[in-house]
Amino acid sequence: LARRRAAALDPALHDQWATDHLPPACEAELAAVLPMGNATTLARSKLYGEFARGLGEQGLTVFRAAPGGGGEREMSQGLGLSALFDFNARTGRATARLERLDIPVRAIVIPLPARAPAAARMNQVARRVLDREFPPSGGARGGGDSVWYQDHGLYHFSVFHASHHLDAHAASSSEVKGEAAAIRGVARGSCPIVAVIERVVVTPSGVVMALWNVKGGTEPADFRRLLRDALPNAPAKQIVADQVILHTTLARLLRPPPRSSSGGGGGSGGEEDGTAAAKRAAAALTSALCGVEATLPLAWFVLEHDKLALALRGRYDPQPMKFECKT
Repeated sequence: LARRRAAALDPALHDQWATDHLPPACEAELAAVLPMGNATTLARSKLYGEFARGLGEQGLTVFRAAPGGGGEREMSQGLGLSALFDFNARTGRATARLERLDIPVRAIVIPLPARAPAAARMNQVARRVLDREFPPSGGARGGGDSVWYQDHGLYHFSVFHASHHLDAHAASSSEVKGEAAAIRGVARGSCPIVAVIERVVVTPSGVVMALWNVKGGTEPADFRRLLRDALPNAPAKQIVADQVILHTTLARLLRPPPRSSSGGGGGSGGEEDGTAAAKRAAAALTSALCGVEATLPLAWFVLEHDKLALALRGRYDPQPMKFECKT
């Protein structure tokens, strides 16, 4: 019944969801609220399907050595686990490695309101599912951190960068003020975004992401285009390359799960165990969170003084920029 309902509203979108194994109940939830016959809605779903297929095609590679003995795999923005976290040998607890930047990252993000019901639910479900699939391990007593959870008061959607650590563009105080004014002008002409979680994925690099589609308000691709026009000196190569994506990082995996009983012995499991656990986690998170809705009323122009400050609980300064279009 759920699949027929979705197909009746938009066959192309239904076919995409069916191809990428979106649960029927989730299809029905999304079909009831998303704009049908919208090319950008479909483009987002296609992109999210590609993300969902990543584990099956590549496996959970974050704990795999890089080719040619080149150390570890990349987790985020060119950085591996050891560049992002330190692990206490006795307790196994993880702490972020905060690297002070000479040139702060200047990012435009859309924060998920900290008091939104969606934020609390995402945090609760993520911890329940991931603690089950990737239980504490490591350290002398085996109770170390296996997952780094994003601060749910700082859930956000990365949109655009005026400068980032891979292509740092220094700016004077007056130039930063000029950027802020330009961004505020774009925000004032933009509408609050009403977003809905379509699926949750675990990437091969171990990042757990909620992927959202858009029910109403300004289209994220249009917002990015306007920011590009308003910030002509911004890096040509952006951290977020996909124009239509709207995503929130929920967590990062730090260790593989314990070895399965079929593998024999104790200790951490291999890549096969990790991939299977990540697939189960993605399916459970999608089933629990698909259809969760949130209204996003503003953007931040944020200066990150530490590398990946918003992700690693570092130092940052946000300037709120309200979406003020008259709907």
